[in-house]
Amino acid sequence: MQQFVGGGNIGEEAFWLGNGSVQIGESSSITTSFQWKVFRSCQHISCIFILSRKEKKKVDSKPKNLDDQEIPFRLREIMKSRQEMKKHISKKKRKEAQVTFRQKFEKEAMGSLSDVPVPKFKQGKKESDKAYVHRMEQEAQHVIFLSENQVERKPEKEETSQQKKEKSQRKKGFQRRRLDKVRQQKEEKAIANLEKELFRDSVKFGEVVLQPPELTAKPRKSISSDKLGKKSLLLTSLLAPGSAPQPSAVSLARQRIVAEERERVVQAYRELKKFKQQQLEQRQIFNQTERKPKKPA
Repeated sequence: MQQFVGGGNIGEEAFWLGNGSVQIGESSSITTSFQWKVFRSCQHISCIFILSRKEKKKVDSKPKNLDDQEIPFRLREIMKSRQEMKKHISKKKRKEAQVTFRQKFEKEAMGSLSDVPVPKFKQGKKESDKAYVHRMEQEAQHVIFLSENQVERKPEKEETSQQKKEKSQRKKGFQRRRLDKVRQQKEEKAIANLEKELFRDSVKFGEVVLQPPELTAKPRKSISSDKLGKKSLLLTSLLAPGSAPQPSAVSLARQRIVAEERERVVQAYRELKKFKQQQLEQRQIFNQTERKPKKPA
């Protein structure tokens, strides 16, 4: 670092010429990238130049090595931002950052709305009465300035800490009840879906069923009963072999009378059928003769 001091008038510009000298005054062709500061004293102007040997690199300057090509600044910034996005941030750290930001924002908001603090004055050991009075006057003027430029608010309408606490508790209770209701609805929906899956049969393509399925598992608290077809029913006892009553023995005369009666009934039935057949044939012949047209004479 080098320091150069030069005098000049107010409003004049100073330029570093690069040859160890400083020009003070108007110059349109000379430019510099060095930092400089102008300090005003009581009666004169002094220009103090703080110059750095390391000049700022220009955007379109010639590269040091022609074979190497540097990455542009914007591309480096994009690559850096992409690397930061790939970094995994845990949920705990993200939540802590959100809580910290919220607390800071609330503190700033409450600080802007809070009352102006009243200063407390106490004279120092080595502080004179004049300095003490001057300090009190400055503090009072500062308090008056803050009071006049404070945001207009109504403290009587603001909520107290107890009211805010009760409000937050009511809000938490409402959210808890809402979450319980949502959880109960999800459980009921899951039970309904499970019942649907249990009652749904998966039938493969081309599968053929010839009879209903047989239930081999016994239901709970069921009474043991005999198998189908093994129950002692009244009809079963009647249909059992040897259970029917045997007919009594019939005499030969009775058997001959029954046989003759059977023969007579069969013969009468045959004659009746034959008579009906003859009537049907005669009716058909009569209908045919009626339908034939008469020949003209």
